[in-house]
Order: sequence, then C-alpha cells, then structure tokens
Amino acid sequence: MKNFIIGYGESLTNSVEVRSGGGDKKHPYTFGEARDRLVKDLSSVIEDIDLKPEAQCANGEVVIKFLQHPSYLAKSYYPTKLFNRYDIKDVSSKSQRIKPEKWAVKKHPEEGLTSCIFVAGTKSKFEAMLNSIQHDNLPETTKDIIRSIENISSITPDEKIKHIDEQSDELKLEVVLHASDHDELVKRSFNDYSASLGGVVDWKRAKTVGGLTFLPVTIGTGTEQELAQFSHLRALRSMPQLRFNHPDVLRESLKEAFELPQFKALNNDFKVCIFDGGIGSEHILHDWVTEYIPSDVTHGHPSLLAHGSEVCSAFLFGPYVDGSPQMGEPYSKVDIVRVLSATDTDPDLFDVLTRIEDVLKKKEYKYINLSLGPRLAIDDDDVHVWTSVIDRLLQDGHCFATVAIGNDGELDGEFARIQPSSDMVNCFAVGASDSKSDKWERASYSCIGPGRSSGVVKPDGVIFGGSYSELFKVYSPLTHSIIGTLGTSYAAPYALRVAAGIDAITDFDLNPSTVKALMVHHANREEKEQNDVGWGLLPNSPESIVECLDDEAIIVYQGELNKSEHLRIPIPIPEGIDCTWVHLKATFCFNAITDPEHPLHYTRSGLDIVFRGNESKKKSDTADHADSKTFFSVGNLYETEEELREDAHKWETCISRSQRFKKDTLLNPVFDVKYHAREQGGDSQKELEPLNYSLVISIRAQGDNNTYNLVLQQNQTLQAVKVANRVRV
Repeated sequence: MKNFIIGYGESLTNSVEVRSGGGDKKHPYTFGEARDRLVKDLSSVIEDIDLKPEAQCANGEVVIKFLQHPSYLAKSYYPTKLFNRYDIKDVSSKSQRIKPEKWAVKKHPEEGLTSCIFVAGTKSKFEAMLNSIQHDNLPETTKDIIRSIENISSITPDEKIKHIDEQSDELKLEVVLHASDHDELVKRSFNDYSASLGGVVDWKRAKTVGGLTFLPVTIGTGTEQELAQFSHLRALRSMPQLRFNHPDVLRESLKEAFELPQFKALNNDFKVCIFDGGIGSEHILHDWVTEYIPSDVTHGHPSLLAHGSEVCSAFLFGPYVDGSPQMGEPYSKVDIVRVLSATDTDPDLFDVLTRIEDVLKKKEYKYINLSLGPRLAIDDDDVHVWTSVIDRLLQDGHCFATVAIGNDGELDGEFARIQPSSDMVNCFAVGASDSKSDKWERASYSCIGPGRSSGVVKPDGVIFGGSYSELFKVYSPLTHSIIGTLGTSYAAPYALRVAAGIDAITDFDLNPSTVKALMVHHANREEKEQNDVGWGLLPNSPESIVECLDDEAIIVYQGELNKSEHLRIPIPIPEGIDCTWVHLKATFCFNAITDPEHPLHYTRSGLDIVFRGNESKKKSDTADHADSKTFFSVGNLYETEEELREDAHKWETCISRSQRFKKDTLLNPVFDVKYHAREQGGDSQKELEPLNYSLVISIRAQGDNNTYNLVLQQNQTLQAVKVANRVRV
C-alpha cells in the first residue's frame, strides 16, 4: 500500500516569544567625513538644477540619486527619516555595484552591492538639506543616516536609455516615469514636454503600477537624449518584440500512430487558463477546451493558432511517449484566451498585456500559463511592465502561474538571462531540459538565471521541452497529427499539467503556494548549476509528487504568520524510529506584495527562519530556547558575503534545503519563523494582514519503513491525504 503526503501540519504550530539581539554597527565614515563629502555633492547638484529648463522639471521638482554605502543594505538603514525631514520624496530605487572610498571592516570585496535611491524635490528643499548639513544642525539619528550615504549626484540621460533600435526614422519606445496614480501633474508635464519634441504618448494604453507609469511613446529617431532629460523619466527603451516560441524553431510532422484518450467528465473545483494565440474551431477537443476571444481580437493567424493549440495540447496530454500510442489523460479541462491578434503577427506588447490583465482581474482561475512575453533579458535595475502588472495581480496568492522563461539561452552573457514576466516572484518560472532520460541537461536554448532579489533562484525548475536530438512530440489539434518541436513554450504547460494534476488527484484544499512548494520540494538539481536549472528537474507526473518513499513521511503545512511574531513549527520526528541517519528537507513558499519601483527591495514580506535541532542543547541554563543551527544554507544564492550578511536572503519568497543528521543529535527539532515587513525598502509602519505561508517537510528515517505510520500515530491532528488515480464524476 502506498503512503501519501500528510496534511494539517499547521495544527502542530504555536506562537513563542524570542528576544532578538544585535551588536553595534561599524561605520565606514565619521560624521565629519560624511558631512564634507555630502556638502560637496549637494552643492554640485544644486548647480545642475540651476541649468535645467523648467519644462524638464514637473512641479518644479528634479529627481536626483542618493547612493548608500554597501554596508547599509538592511531595511533598518533605509534613509526614509532623512527624506521626510526635508519633505523630499523617495520615488524609487535600484541596485548598483560601487567601489566605496572606505570600508568599516578589514576583509571586504573590491566592489559591493548597494541601494541607489531616486529622490524628487525642489531646489529649495535640497538647499535646506545642504544648509542643515553644513551647519551641523541635525539630531543624532539623522547624523547616523548621513554616515550611510556614499554619494549624491544628478542623473544623466545615458543612465536612463537602455536600448535604442535606430533602424527607422521613427522610434517606438517603452517609457517609464516616476509617477503613481496620484501624480497627474507629472504625467501632464511629460505629455507637454514630449509633444515639444514631436513625440506622441499613447495614454489609452498606459499602465500605472505602484509608483511607476509605463507608456508607449512614438518619437523621431535622435531625440531620445532630449526626451531622457525629463527629470521624472526613469528609463526608456525601444519597444521589444513579443516572443511566442521565438526564435523560429524546428517543427517536424511525424508519422506516429496515436490515440486520444476517451473523454471523461472531471470533478475539479478549479479552473485553468492558457493565454496564447487561440485554437480556432477546426479541432476535436471541444469537450476539453473552451476558447475565449477578446472583443478587439478579430481573426486567427495560422502560426498563432498553431502555437496556442499545441500549448493547450501540452497541458492536456503532455508529450507523446514512444511505444505508448495513447496520449496521456487530461487532469482538467482548460480555457484558452486568444490574446494575440491576427492583424499583426508581431503583436504590440501593451495590447497583449491589457488582454491578460482584464482576465486576471476577475480572479476566476487557480492555474494559468504564459508561453509568451517580451523578448528581452531581464534588467536588475528596472522591473519590466509585464512583470510589474502581472506580479501585482498574483500577489494575493489566488493563482499558480507557470511562465516560460524564453528560448535565447544560447546568446552571450546577460542576453541569455530569463525574460519577463518569468522574473515574477509570484509565478513559477519554467525552463526546458533536453531529454526525458536520466542523462538530462538544460536545453541549450533555455534561458538562464539568476532572477532578481527576492526571486534569485530562477528558473524555478526545468522539465522536458525538447531538443534537436530528442524532439518534444506534441499532438497538434489543427492537423490531428504528432508534431516534433522544442521550446520552453511547451515545457511551461507541461509543468502546469503536473501542478494542476496534484490538485486533481488529491482530496485536499491546496493553496497555490503549497502546489509551488511541492513542485520545488521534489525538484532534483543533482550537481547542475543553479542558474541553469533553478531548483532542478521537475517530476513529470503528479503521482510521483504525492507519494512518499517507504521510509519517509512528507508533511504539508498551510498556515498564517502575524507580523513581527515568532511561530514555532515542530518537525514531528517520531519516537521509536530505528535508524542511524535522519534526512530532513524543508521548502518554504509564500506570495508577496511587490514594489516594482524598488527592484532591490522588490517584496514587502520576508521570513526570518531559525532551526533548533535539539531542545536539550542550550547555551546556558538561563537560555529560553535551544541553540540555533544553520539549516537553510543560502550563501550560494548571492554573489557576495556582504549581501548575505545583511538581510537580503530573508526576502526570498521560496527557499528549499535538505540536510542529514545523526538521529541522536535531534530532539524535538523546530523551526522558529518570524514574519517581517518593509515598504519601499524601509520598515513598514502599517498594520499588515497575516502572511499565508506554505511549508513542505520530509522526514526520512533511513531504512525504517515504519516512519510514516509512527508520525501519524504520534500526531493525532495530522491526516494522510486521500489520493485517487483520477477524480471522476
């Protein structure tokens, strides 16, 4: 008899009080050193402001940048109080590598990652700041903030221009403004300034997310430098192409004998949606597939319909398996929304995004797939409009979204990185492996990581997507034949098939973040590079995810965390197990509210996780809690020790690790977890809703096949999840 995953782990948890400690901060500069440098910097900035035309300064304000020293990455050092004191507005930030003048410690890198903060204010407000610093008219708390500032400077147009395609006389640009829904004056000022240069802003298709507004702008080639002089303009680039399995890949019609499974009604209480090129009416999948066509999409284009229908097929049936003529049985029905218009085979990014946004706002779907998006590598400095908009729509955790990471993995350097919107922290980014065999590798075309903090591990995983030596054989609904192809476009819906399948075969209310945790928990990275495969190769069936090994128990926790409170999560290693070694693996996942204007501080929610392995081991007789040990060794997530030493790792929305312990070193082990929050990089002052978390823990008592039963017998609130081969009406 098979053992299946165990639910209701959250019933074992309880709140505890854990006192936090910390030493004094070592500062690289004295206040005098910092004051002298900032006086010089601010004086230079004010001179620049005097030279700036009024038309470039919305509301008389200029945006300048404050660079913090790399030693001050943690949220507690964010200079919010300094900005508030002079009534200047922190409009956004980005990460930047710098070589500071001095370090506070002897052992340090040549360069360090730091926060570059964009601040808007009038000349008079910057003069007030300069006057206070010059005359030492500051409270001690403000002096400490001053010591954290490495540099203040103006922003040049070249810093804002990301990429320009100068092949035509007219530029189609994607422009990003420092402007929220409340900053109408900034938007009007930009419209007037753009018009003065001959530019046209398409306001109907503008997107505002948080403190950023994304705009399509048409303007003459050669005027981009002048346009970038507008002070509240954060970034501009030529409008990227849309990818739907670009670049053009091999498509080969194969003479394989096959059968589609017989349709059976599915008793699922969840809905699935694929956003793609549609499927049309010339197919025989009407029992399984329903197509929705937005009112502004007229006709289907053959290449778009082929792509959309095959993505649907990959979700429904998976790849064709040699020697097994019947295609895999679907785990659920699927809706496909035709978001690509036939009027243009290179559709406009803003139009397509709006169609996706309109559907997601209704929150009808628990599972979605995106095998399309902008064809450009992600940028650590700026969050793309697709990522910004869709991540916000997914941040409440109602939906599990698979996103193809792109097929440009064979390009050089940074150009091979994952593509928007697969860098979302609230999605499941899927890359492709090259084979279904045990000798798999990352498919050469599959884009690579890392992602951006707080989603450094990207892709989340890889699954078979085909290669030139082993094609992904997919059923084509339009030709009713098997097509050999390849691409992350097929890997993503294949992964979604597995994820939705977990839900379909279990009689258990699984949160989308729990499905993500289960997928990550069962990924197998072997010895491969994390940037290539993320957490590893994903299982190709939901059955393999919900089954435990003979000597293993897998427990699922779905609970809530209150801000700044510690939750104790027991790891229920049973008494009486007969083994020498205990293998523990834990995977935490949660959804996070995002601040797209602050890429370095992109998420507002984080977890501080402490592992206490043996309750009898304490530093002293008066200690309240057992000694802590390292469990989540996250050093390999980050490029430098300095990032790790600060709190960057605490903001990762998904983390997974395994460790092996001698059985006699463990006694009632626990995780103590604290939920902490920030907003726009600094401490959050708001009352926040509890954070929903998902945790999967596997306990393997090596060689003891009674482990599973002992866990259930000794923890009466836990229940084995019921699993069926298929849940049918």
